[in-house]
Amino acid sequence: MTNRQAAVDLAFLVVVFLLCAGAEPWLDPLLRRGHGLPGVLGLAGYQFLCEGLALLVILTLRREPPSTYGLRLPNLSRSLGLAILLAALNDLALSWHAKVLLWVPFARQPAARISLSSDLSTAVIGLALTVAVWGMLESFFGVVFARKVNALLGHNGRGWVSPGAISFGLFNGAIHLAVGQGTYGFVTSLASGYAIAVIPAVTGNAWGSALFQSLTNAVGQL
Repeated sequence: MTNRQAAVDLAFLVVVFLLCAGAEPWLDPLLRRGHGLPGVLGLAGYQFLCEGLALLVILTLRREPPSTYGLRLPNLSRSLGLAILLAALNDLALSWHAKVLLWVPFARQPAARISLSSDLSTAVIGLALTVAVWGMLESFFGVVFARKVNALLGHNGRGWVSPGAISFGLFNGAIHLAVGQGTYGFVTSLASGYAIAVIPAVTGNAWGSALFQSLTNAVGQL
């Protein structure tokens, strides 16, 4: 991948995300009023447009298989182990700040709440969609973002100080700051974004990124 290709891909990812996120103030209240499977599909579809569509276009046009970004078997156990460690540290830090144990993944995610308030079949499908979109897809967005930054800078992408991991952490923090989550949102989102991107930088395997995001996204009380 050339520096120019990486720059084009990164710009495309960011522009699509920002255009989609710009509609959130108008769409979010409407989507949160959804019920049953249509409600979950509406939320998941919007999230896919924000973070999945651009990924699909890039992987197709560049003919890059997901394994290019670390979704493969080698070093799987190291990746998952690091994810569990980082997720535990993340949740303990959030719990310390909140003065209450926060440990349940997606407890504050509207799609999960809609799913759990529906019938059994809708709950199963809805929770699966929640993990796939707000766990797997969101983490893969960060992994691809970081890899494009590394390619743009001519960095091999390895190590705890990978510029791609740091850049995605800052991007993730800035996005949450921009939507009004304040300093707390910036710091916590920076930390989670960095963790998502640094796992494959350290282990060479990105499955742990999906596990970390699935364990820490919208975490709520026991």
